[in-house]
Amino acid sequence: MIREVSEEVYGFACKLFPFAPEEFKRDLSTRSQKVEIKAGTMLGFPGSQCQVSPIVISGSLKVYLLLESGRELLLYTIGSGETCMFTTISILKNLPYPAYAVAEVDTIGLIMDARTVREFFDRYPQWRNFVLEMIAKNLYGLLTMLNELLSKRVDKRLLRYLYEKSINSKVLRTTHEEIAKDIGTVREVISRLLKDLERDGVIELGRGEIKIKDMERLKRELSF
Repeated sequence: MIREVSEEVYGFACKLFPFAPEEFKRDLSTRSQKVEIKAGTMLGFPGSQCQVSPIVISGSLKVYLLLESGRELLLYTIGSGETCMFTTISILKNLPYPAYAVAEVDTIGLIMDARTVREFFDRYPQWRNFVLEMIAKNLYGLLTMLNELLSKRVDKRLLRYLYEKSINSKVLRTTHEEIAKDIGTVREVISRLLKDLERDGVIELGRGEIKIKDMERLKRELSF
């Protein structure tokens, strides 16, 4: 069966894999498709069988674990040029998906069906290396997250979260509940700590946003 090459998707393939053989880029462009995902959209759910695998072109997806207590724990974020470790493992080993993902912002990506993911893993070293690099990166991130979760106080985790999120913008558009999910605690604790930081002049709280007022103080609190 001859598949038509999408020039737009081919452009994405060239950007993602600039040094890959032409055959691989053409094959990727004919066997994947572009998708647009609105911010807040949930993708997959625990226990499901993965039918497609994403590659993020722009935007980001957050992958969460739903704990038995009902709390949600951020495992890792899939950024531009990346794919989901758990989705790939689920497809390659025919295992149920253990988590769920949410679009952090409006996101553009490519999706490939499960059959293509398996065929590419066997056929193309470029794809195999890409997948293994993503697994290594996500596993390292998971270990770092677990270390912080087990060894650092919630207030320190919150300070680091605010610092990392404010590097590109001093205004964070998020909610107390979302922050609690991302750093592994509950909304009430985050609300109390944020009010303390506002009282100290480090931040200013608004509806659905947090403005960083004293970046140097934030850095000092983290001992940079």
